[in-house]
Amino acid sequence: MPSIDDFAFTGHGDTLLAARDDNEVDLVRPDGTHTAVLTAADGLQTPTSVAVHDSTVYVPSAAYLTNADPNLLLARLDH
Repeated sequence: MPSIDDFAFTGHGDTLLAARDDNEVDLVRPDGTHTAVLTAADGLQTPTSVAVHDSTVYVPSAAYLTNADPNLLLARLDH
């Protein structure tokens, strides 16, 4: 996984979310496998960090490359 900018533990084992500079947030499992769970199609534009509170995931996007529509994406974490 290239360009990890930040990560946050989900609170379920060692599973974490990793914000990537290439417009993805990946779910990373304890065995190292990972899956993109949020992408540019969801509104990400160069995510800078990721935070988890209860069942809500917060992902700020800086829009460094486009300089348009920096935003805060909220998503629900399914347990």
